[in-house]
Amino acid sequence: MSHTSTDGEDAADGAAGPFRRALAITIIALVILVAGFAGLNYLQGPKLSSGSVDVDRVVAQAGQQLRLFANQSILDVTKKHVSVSPAAPFTVSTSGAVIAVQFTDRLRYGTRYTVRVSDVANAFQPRVSTFDYAFTTAPAEIYYLDRADPAAGAGQVDSIIRTGLRGSERTVVYSAPRIQQFVVFAQAIAVTTLADDGTSSLSLVGLSSKLVEQIVLPSPGTIDQMQGESDAGLLGFAFTSAGPTVSRQYNSVLMRIDLTGAHTVTPVPDLAGKPLGVLDWGFLGGTTSIVAQGEDQTVLLIDAAKAGPPVPLGQYTGLGRSSPDGKTIVVSDVFGKIAYSLADGKETRIPSLPIAGASTYGGDVVLLGRDTARVQQVAVFDSATGGRFQSYLLYENGTTARVLYQSKDDAGSIEDFSISPNGQFVAVNVIPDYANSVSDGYPVDAQSTSISTVFIDIASGAVVRSVEGFNESW
Repeated sequence: MSHTSTDGEDAADGAAGPFRRALAITIIALVILVAGFAGLNYLQGPKLSSGSVDVDRVVAQAGQQLRLFANQSILDVTKKHVSVSPAAPFTVSTSGAVIAVQFTDRLRYGTRYTVRVSDVANAFQPRVSTFDYAFTTAPAEIYYLDRADPAAGAGQVDSIIRTGLRGSERTVVYSAPRIQQFVVFAQAIAVTTLADDGTSSLSLVGLSSKLVEQIVLPSPGTIDQMQGESDAGLLGFAFTSAGPTVSRQYNSVLMRIDLTGAHTVTPVPDLAGKPLGVLDWGFLGGTTSIVAQGEDQTVLLIDAAKAGPPVPLGQYTGLGRSSPDGKTIVVSDVFGKIAYSLADGKETRIPSLPIAGASTYGGDVVLLGRDTARVQQVAVFDSATGGRFQSYLLYENGTTARVLYQSKDDAGSIEDFSISPNGQFVAVNVIPDYANSVSDGYPVDAQSTSISTVFIDIASGAVVRSVEGFNESW
């Protein structure tokens, strides 16, 4: 009969005892440690784990969000607990552990913003916390057209330049002979050039690839008033067929191209479904909508992304530009300029305010989206100079006017101006010495060879940059 020994098992049990005790002690210590951290977290309140904001889009588009992530679910945060510096209008919402601060307007370029959220708490702990988060928005990036001087001889090329508002660095994005106009999109630029016979060609040039695509036009002709809506990928222009007026297929007809589709040039229809001939037109900022003034002076609202008929807004002697938020347009009648609200059709007269007691005669107006605050080009009759009109660019807040730009010694001419999408800067196209100016001789969109662009901070009136060129694109 065999004998089974238990000595090995007894030895194993004896060795396992201390191990089990050590394991139990370790587990208990870990539980106590975790409980201690949980208790400490409970007493300290929620913490800010991270934040997220697109510093490029927040200056380019309204309605962008800063998202703040807590380390635990929190109670709803109200607007009174949130502050933004520099001040900017916003709304706030809470979902789980996320606080979303949504900025109503576009923010300022190259600016450090600080957001503070106070009294952040969850549903169970007695303590509250304060979240602080800071970010710096992207600097302004500007494109402009620098045409060659015809006096330099044949073979010169025009250049589209990219630059900023600080420093003097500039990058040539694209060069070609006789560039007429251009529009910048996220991945490409649309460029029109002029042939020797005065007709236009339209190309899409990749910003990174530099590949060039020729867009097929309805016929030989000229392009004018070219504009784009980058976010929607829409390009538009007024097209006129070459040849005698009586035999033209298209005469200043508004055309559109969907750059997200087949890149086909398509006429925009009028109320009768026929190609719409326009006196003026423009995109509403950040939307697929267009406002256009037909040849009978009727102003139409058109959704370029849909096939429906236009909506008539009324007949006006002139169509101006829209506010940066796309909610208001400027129209004119025989009595002057009017701010027209697209939401309810309300009309508000835009007066031309005096400067130092002198009467002014109003020209182009751009609304800034804050009531009737605006930038307006005006002229002042100066009898002391033999009846010459002096040209000014003004910031007007409804009751007072402040000079943003006046040409040196009143010898220059303000040719045009544009406002940055966030309403922070104005770019002024200036001919410094109008009497001695020389044209570049282009058959369409001719410009002075001495034209330059001055960039001005609207709030301070300070000149921040000047470049030799025009047709700036923000």
